[in-house]
Amino acid sequence: MNKRIFATLSALSLLLAAGCATTPDTPAVHKTVTTVQQPPADLEVRDKITATAIVQAVDLEKREVVLKGKGGKLHTIKVGEEARNLPQVKVGDRVVVTYYEALAVNLTKDTTGGIATRKDTVTTDRAELGQKPAGMVRQDVEVVANVTGINKKTRRVTLQGAKSAVTLKVPDDIDISKLKVGDQVKANYTQELAVAVEPAAAKKK
Repeated sequence: MNKRIFATLSALSLLLAAGCATTPDTPAVHKTVTTVQQPPADLEVRDKITATAIVQAVDLEKREVVLKGKGGKLHTIKVGEEARNLPQVKVGDRVVVTYYEALAVNLTKDTTGGIATRKDTVTTDRAELGQKPAGMVRQDVEVVANVTGINKKTRRVTLQGAKSAVTLKVPDDIDISKLKVGDQVKANYTQELAVAVEPAAAKKK
């Protein structure tokens, strides 16, 4: 594929976020949600990650959880239907989350100096008979955010929005060679999808 000339992007190590970006004291966030009918994303192109975090919020209707991991960064993750114990997850719980990382689709440098924004597009199609249950859910996100971390060796980029952070896996066809911490970017990505949320073992005293 031809390399897309971009200057910034988004990636996630869900709970291992990097540095902080400068955001307004009272950041303005415009978030819209659109539901569409389209084939589910192929999860196999994304890496599966397991991490430990503290639950900050649970939205059972949207099947989303807000988690705080190492470094204190907040991350919002979509939870697949196969994680059937979501109603038992409570704020303050220490959990082990297994999820498919966020995957960048496009990333361009934003030079308008605009406010942080987010637009979500949620698929509603069911997987064909015999497909993996995780294939039923996909949430595509478009954001304007600040780059707070870059690992060019592993091709992961961390973005900080007005309310939460995300670390994206960046495909080889997206050029991140000129991307710098502090850049503001417009990114399109497929959101993280959790397939398991389990209580973490109690810490030994």
